[in-house]
Amino acid sequence: MTHIVETSLSVLNQIVQAKEFEDVPPPAEVAGLAWRWIPPARYADGYEDAFLGEAGVVLTTKRFRMREKCRERHRGIGRVVFLYHLDGQRTVFTSTGDEHHLQRPMFVAYFQPKGVDIISQWNLGQSETAVCLGFDPCALPRIMADSSDQLSVLKNLLDHPGDEFRWVELALSSEMERVARSIVFAQIGQRFVHHFNSAKSDELLCVTLDNIVLRNHAKFDFALSMGDRLDRIKNLLDCDLHSKISIRKIAEEYSISHRRLNNDFEERYSINIQDYRTMVRLSKSVQLLVSTKKPLKIIAHEVGYDHASNFCIAFKKHYGHTPKDVRRDRFLDDGED
Repeated sequence: MTHIVETSLSVLNQIVQAKEFEDVPPPAEVAGLAWRWIPPARYADGYEDAFLGEAGVVLTTKRFRMREKCRERHRGIGRVVFLYHLDGQRTVFTSTGDEHHLQRPMFVAYFQPKGVDIISQWNLGQSETAVCLGFDPCALPRIMADSSDQLSVLKNLLDHPGDEFRWVELALSSEMERVARSIVFAQIGQRFVHHFNSAKSDELLCVTLDNIVLRNHAKFDFALSMGDRLDRIKNLLDCDLHSKISIRKIAEEYSISHRRLNNDFEERYSINIQDYRTMVRLSKSVQLLVSTKKPLKIIAHEVGYDHASNFCIAFKKHYGHTPKDVRRDRFLDDGED
């Protein structure tokens, strides 16, 4: 156990040394298990936090808003990173000539070998909200090692990383986004924040791997199984937030009784279909709140609510705080009224 802790602390120290932004010692309660970086004050507001998890897994959260064009260099130390880009924009350059753009909510898995630097660039007025999970490809978290044969889309990145920079873009599912946002917006006291983030990193990893495995086993023939029909319906709810089509009508279109759709959907996804639709719409509303200055009534309409008051009630019930609270906390003007 002592060896594992020492190894994990060594990983965190390597990451601290590899970062270019100024590092700030964390509170005493999490000393040795967490760290914070801040950009130069003249360029930006915000911070990036890193939390040490089990077996060398490091969870990081980013919350930046740029006053001027800003760059940060991050030296490679041979880590795989699962990046959950929730809001904002960033351009990623590598010292080997690669260039990638983060411009929408997305999930990226990449391997940054030793000797390959990443330069992150934010332009004037840009912001970013993101969560990352980083780990050693030669010492995968147990859940990944146990399911590696089902992660064909990540096979080269995980099994044969070599010394090349590798970047794989995948869809950010609603489940992944929900868990990632719950980490960013959590208000946990410093005494418990390490335990909270350790548990959340496990949850996020489980949800991510489940999503990848599920997608790998998806079928696209005409004789759809019940599981495939549920997947199609879930995808419809993910993509068409503004639709007013009723759940009963969706059930009819997929030749499922309304009662069976409710029961089977909840059994498969551990949430009833109406609550899932609400969760997806509200998750999208958070993205609009933090990345735009649109009035609440416009955002409400774009995510499927006819009235801003109904949207605000649903938002407060789901998240425990109001849309204005979220917007204020994300460095943006309210834009309301």
